[in-house]
Amino acid sequence: MLFKKAAPPVSQVVPTGTLKRLQPSEIIPSRNNPRLLFDPEPLRELKESIRQHGVLVPITVFQPKAQQKYSILDGERRHRCCVELASEGLDITIPANVVDPPDKTAGLLYMFSIHNFREPWELMPTALSLQTVMRELGEDDTKALSRLTGLSEPQIERCKKLLAMPERFQQMSLDSDPKTRIPSNFWIEAFPVIDLYEKVLPDVVATSGKEWIIEQLVEKYRAGGIMSVIHFRRIMEAYEVGQAESTEFEYGGAGPSGFDDERRAAVVERMREYIQDVHLETRAAFDEFVREGRQVQGALEACDIFTRKLERLKLDYIVDRDNVMRALERVRDFVDELLHKLEGSDAPLEETDESEED
Repeated sequence: MLFKKAAPPVSQVVPTGTLKRLQPSEIIPSRNNPRLLFDPEPLRELKESIRQHGVLVPITVFQPKAQQKYSILDGERRHRCCVELASEGLDITIPANVVDPPDKTAGLLYMFSIHNFREPWELMPTALSLQTVMRELGEDDTKALSRLTGLSEPQIERCKKLLAMPERFQQMSLDSDPKTRIPSNFWIEAFPVIDLYEKVLPDVVATSGKEWIIEQLVEKYRAGGIMSVIHFRRIMEAYEVGQAESTEFEYGGAGPSGFDDERRAAVVERMREYIQDVHLETRAAFDEFVREGRQVQGALEACDIFTRKLERLKLDYIVDRDNVMRALERVRDFVDELLHKLEGSDAPLEETDESEED
């Protein structure tokens, strides 16, 4: 159990300071910056913007005790561009908000707070920074971490999944080259698949090891056998459909014939083939087992029926509203959770505007 320390007061987390203009050489990057990835193309675009217009948004810095130079709290990308421009002979200064030195945890929480209003960091660096906050404060409760960092609870849970991966796989998502980097969402989507392999193919895991399963999935992704990390869901869907239809058949339900134990075993055997052949593409392997079209249509119809029923009830001006509000809040929470599960992308959002960058 983690020993909890008091979180820094708000005044420490969001500092105010004095505006100065500093030379790029007077500033050094922070060793604790959660942004570990600086992709070259967005940096080139930002550099050209600064070349033409200067730095429009001040960076935030502090001066560590007994140090001559200033350390960056917010603005490392702008600083990197200015260092390059200065090396090219451009006479440039950087507007900087100079604040009091925060402690390590307060500095991290400040960085989390400012990035809540921008495009998010890539998820793996965010997870590693969250790990530092968890260790420093002795806090691992999802709701408490959400309040401290401003990250949503689903984001916190995703970060925890990333932190459960062995370090050597985490490093694959910190590759400086975006072309060879394994996106953080790869691990999020792969997580339930890895668990499923442990459950239904224990002989493979016992013989080759869990990390071999992960290595094979990585190799398959790089070989094009996984065209999108979202396709991992095909595997889960194929197994769940086989499981559900088999159970329905066993208990005398109206499931289609053929969805019996043999059908379920066929899904498991396809999983065995899939992990052994890195070139076997995910959809080609599992689409025959899924019923996604029927599920999507059912979901659309359910949403339409629910919405039309509520519209007909005309609840806007009811007096006895407490029970209705509680019921709608439960629906909202369910929908929010489902939306987060359905979200997903193969890469972090692109960063384009300097006013949204650090």
